Amino acid sequence: MILKGNSRGSGRRLAIQLLNADNNQRIEILELRGSVARDLHGAFEEWWACSMATQCLKYLYSLSINPDPRQGGLTRAQYFDLIERAEKELGLSGQPRAVVFHVHNDGREHYHVVWSRIDMEIEKKSKAIQMSRDRLKLRRVAQEFARDHGLTLPSGMRTMESEF
Repeated sequence: MILKGNSRGSGRRLAIQLLNADNNQRIEILELRGSVARDLHGAFEEWWACSMATQCLKYLYSLSINPDPRQGGLTRAQYFDLIERAEKELGLSGQPRAVVFHVHNDGREHYHVVWSRIDMEIEKKSKAIQMSRDRLKLRRVAQEFARDHGLTLPSGMRTMESEF
């Protein structure tokens, strides 16, 4: 189980990448929350517009979830459990988000989750949610999820960092 996340801008490029049919046998947009638009391009454009009230250039947080295919696939409910855990740990609960499911041409499946980092409710002012220590937070989420679901992590991810 590998969780890889980063803050980024350019929602337009990200939408193109996530909808790229050349590398993916199957693409499903499973959820769009917090936008009027019902497509990735429109949602990311809305989230970019919200970021214009801030000085935040990397207004999105993008997470990819790649399970170890040797351990069997995850159910959709397990993916969403993992997404909710990551969302809470990263401080993104309730933020607008998109969830995209991919099956690569080689049969490997994985999920992408993209959140808007712009919190429109903080004291009635638009501010970006701080994403410090996100890699350590994602490692902790992966470790707890693996423990709860009987999964084995790569050796470099098995021990808990004492930096929390």
